[in-house]
Amino acid sequence: MKRFQGVISWLSAFIFAVAVIAVYKTFDNFDSIWSFFGTIIDILNPFVVGFGIAFILFAPSRWIENKLGGVSNKYLRRFARPIAIFCVYVALLLIIGAILFFALPALGRGVVSFVKSLPGYFNTAVEWLEQFTRPGGLLENVDISGKLQELYNTILSKINAETITASLQGLLSLTSSLLNVFMSFIISIYMLASRESLFRALRAVCGLFMKEKWIDNVSKYAHKAGEIFYKYLYSALIDAVLIGIIVSIGLVIFGVPNGVLLGMIVGLMNMIPYFGALIGGAGCALIALLSNNIYTAIGVAIYILVMQQIDGNIIQPRIVGGGIGIRPIYVLLAITVGGGFFGFWGILLGVPFMAVIQLLLGDYIAYRNRLKVEPSSADAPPPPKDSDTDL
Repeated sequence: MKRFQGVISWLSAFIFAVAVIAVYKTFDNFDSIWSFFGTIIDILNPFVVGFGIAFILFAPSRWIENKLGGVSNKYLRRFARPIAIFCVYVALLLIIGAILFFALPALGRGVVSFVKSLPGYFNTAVEWLEQFTRPGGLLENVDISGKLQELYNTILSKINAETITASLQGLLSLTSSLLNVFMSFIISIYMLASRESLFRALRAVCGLFMKEKWIDNVSKYAHKAGEIFYKYLYSALIDAVLIGIIVSIGLVIFGVPNGVLLGMIVGLMNMIPYFGALIGGAGCALIALLSNNIYTAIGVAIYILVMQQIDGNIIQPRIVGGGIGIRPIYVLLAITVGGGFFGFWGILLGVPFMAVIQLLLGDYIAYRNRLKVEPSSADAPPPPKDSDTDL
């Protein structure tokens, strides 16, 4: 055996060197690798979107199916799943139709009106700040107007009617692929209707290279991860709609231009933990200051602050319950990393992803600690030596 020790050492060093080179090449060609995965996702886009639709609709579909399964009518019990799937998809189509025919045109008009109001907001801001640049002012001899003009030109070059039109055209072209949309809906319906067979097939495939114990553990943690995502997404969406409606009503009462649009933006921003509510409230107060007066801005700021406190202490605990059990520092880390890699979707889904990672790491650390407490196999007496005839 000694004569093979040198070969084993060289082989280990060779494998280590190959691993180092592989890791280096991976990071060196990260853009190409990421582009490759992006191409795969684009090809499988109907399945990805279909899975997303099925995942979102699974919880209400299962709830309706369970309710129908407990009724006395045998036909309702027999066709509980088809009826449940039909109900959730009808509800989804009604929501999409309402957004396309009512909310989207109003939102577009509000965005166009807001963009047209930007020059007036800019002139008001310049006039207000010039009071501090006069002789004896706090910002004397500071070229505020020049800096604001430069910032305004930069923003206006990116946000104008042509940009909005191009963005809307891109959105329409994205949603105009009727074949992909139709396939995504069909795939999602099949996933909901035949989920048990899909799970059995997936379990059978995993059984080719995984032990039964590992498959059970993966299934258990997948179930927990699904609960975390459901709890976070549904609660965040309901909370965002409520806050958007409440803030919109308040902004309309205060007479802030485009109050409904700003309220919906605040509701959307409220889905971003910590920073979203702060940024949305500050933006509304600034627009109230530029369009009305300082007293309206103070009133808007106080109103949004009170609404955020009510939301954080009353509404959210009733909707979310005990939360998803993630520490604030991990929330900030999830927002930073998720937003840096995946933009808005990374910010939105980064928190539940971090909650799943925290769950896995917590259970793994607990498992390692149990191994340290329990007697290891090294402390046990050595087994008897095998005889020469044993294989």
